[in-house]
Amino acid sequence: MKIDVAVIGGGPAGCTVARRLARAGIDVHLYAAGGVHGCEGLSRRTHELLLEEGLQSAAQVLRGPVSRGGSWGEGRSVSGFEWLVDRADLAAELRKAAVADRVILHDDSVLEIEPRASGLRLRTRAGADIQARFVVDARGRRGPEERGPRMLAVGQRFARHTPLEPGTSIHALPWGWCWLVLEGRRMWVQLVSRTRQRHPETWLATAAAALPALRHALEGAEPTCTLVARPSHARRAIRPGPDHLFRVGDAAVGPDPLSGQGVYEALRGARVVAAAVSSALAGESVALVQKFVADRYATIWERCLATAADFYAENIPLGTFWADTARDYRALVPAAGTAAAAIERRPVMDGDRILEREVIVTAAQPRGVWLVDDVPLVDLLHYIQQAGNATLAEAASVLDRPRPAIAAAVRWLHSAGALSSRAAEGISAGG
Repeated sequence: MKIDVAVIGGGPAGCTVARRLARAGIDVHLYAAGGVHGCEGLSRRTHELLLEEGLQSAAQVLRGPVSRGGSWGEGRSVSGFEWLVDRADLAAELRKAAVADRVILHDDSVLEIEPRASGLRLRTRAGADIQARFVVDARGRRGPEERGPRMLAVGQRFARHTPLEPGTSIHALPWGWCWLVLEGRRMWVQLVSRTRQRHPETWLATAAAALPALRHALEGAEPTCTLVARPSHARRAIRPGPDHLFRVGDAAVGPDPLSGQGVYEALRGARVVAAAVSSALAGESVALVQKFVADRYATIWERCLATAADFYAENIPLGTFWADTARDYRALVPAAGTAAAAIERRPVMDGDRILEREVIVTAAQPRGVWLVDDVPLVDLLHYIQQAGNATLAEAASVLDRPRPAIAAAVRWLHSAGALSSRAAEGISAGG
């Protein structure tokens, strides 16, 4: 069977890529078998992103928002809220939404991917032999990786005889951290630590002895599933794939769950990969779009490392687990560059397409910036340099952008070192 795009994996990233491509009129086949159970906490911006993607049906299986509490740092209390969802329930709704958008769903898993001259050949568990022009791998963590300190998350669901007030809490322990989810008579407990910190089967009893809230919640509770263990460190895939293969979600970059942004990054990455595949199918260079995706993932990876280092550093007074983990994450964050601002041609995202444009590369933005407030920076810079005593009003008219947006772009150019103080002050003073 010959198809345009095969998406492997039916989680948030895979389903979102498949839907976006199918809505663009592309022939998309989604290969997704089963689903992993477990509770997931989603932030406000993840909830908003699901709605932006038109996934109201998926958002309906989210429970909440529920209040979030706990203890963190040196006696600091935690407050906020989050939405809760079972991973398998979310995946099921996302697949329904994909089918509604004309994605062809196969309850099957891909075993082999082989490069071919004009795409990739797939073999599935059910025996299907498929020739795909492009493949999107959304199967989660697998294969060689660059990673942060090796961490393990152990979770278990319980049923209570008497209900407790719904809500979640996060608690720091000397050797790890606990996420406790209470939903009436249902309860989910997740513990995260480094793999060398005692045997995972002892974590629950050890945590309960130290945390009164967990100990109280476990009284009269019965486990309803076996322990679910999964890697939880930040990771990035490092094995280069064939020319026509793209990775997305945890298959590409997975953040440390302490930041709570795994689904959010998966959805954002899906937008980028869908644009890349659409661009390649429309005739753009495969090498160009793959470079854009790789650069975007490198930026996400560096941000994940820095965020994880900051979160773990907040609990350093509790013990060596926190100090060592913060140090190990921080050591992976690349040092900031010192290069002066320069104009280069790089791939950028223009709407739903990836095209090559002139960008401004700086030490802080080594992969380049094209737009600020929808103002093309290089066009603005050239105009200011050529016009002499330019004004904001004139620049806004020439570039067909609002004056406040031009002002914001001028400030960016100045802060990046691409525009002298005198030139920046001159155009701003010109009104």
